[in-house]
Amino acid sequence: RDSRERMLRAGVALAAVASAAAFAPSAVPSFQLRASGIAQRSIARAGISSLSMAQNPMSKAITDFSISSPDLASRGIGVTSNAERWNGRHAMFGLFFIVLTAYFKGHGLIPDADKILDINQWGPLASAGMGQGITNERAIILIAHVHVLVVSVLAAFAPFQFQDTLIKQKGDPVEPAAGLIPPFKTGLTKEAELINGRLAMLGVISITAAATFTGTSVIDVVNLGLGKILF
Repeated sequence: RDSRERMLRAGVALAAVASAAAFAPSAVPSFQLRASGIAQRSIARAGISSLSMAQNPMSKAITDFSISSPDLASRGIGVTSNAERWNGRHAMFGLFFIVLTAYFKGHGLIPDADKILDINQWGPLASAGMGQGITNERAIILIAHVHVLVVSVLAAFAPFQFQDTLIKQKGDPVEPAAGLIPPFKTGLTKEAELINGRLAMLGVISITAAATFTGTSVIDVVNLGLGKILF
């Protein structure tokens, strides 16, 4: 147990160092430092920071895109931090909805889940292709996703005054790249949202890959990953 705690502390320390190295100012402060040792360490940190940013493929890609396509970058379209944040938001909601669906299915909260829709009543909407019908469970989940998609589009293009938009106004300043490891800031911050979004996107990819290669449903993969606490 002690060794695991030491490894965890070392990992957190390395992440903090990497975050600071990636986002520290690349220039030495203009005021004179009293101690020459402090000045030398500051210069060394500045060099490490510049090297980290130069070798960071994510920051480089965002910077190159803002130079090659300034109009799109200012609108938050393309390889931008704004687009990454919105992708992360959708991934976070997707994971939440998957877990919620698994809980509803496991506890029998979806009415007539296994009932096949009547093709005479629903027409082509009741067909899943290859001569297979759609179950009531699948139809309810599909309709729920359609409603969420509509709400998401409205929130992206016509938000409330306190919300940000998916498409920025032309000429808005380009949001700087967050880097490979964003600074760790707790609370309702852009940095925390970006980290959570990245973890959610990795989670969606991992769950989808596991379901594809093992032939297990996504809901079962999530339930197994959570220790079968959903059903």
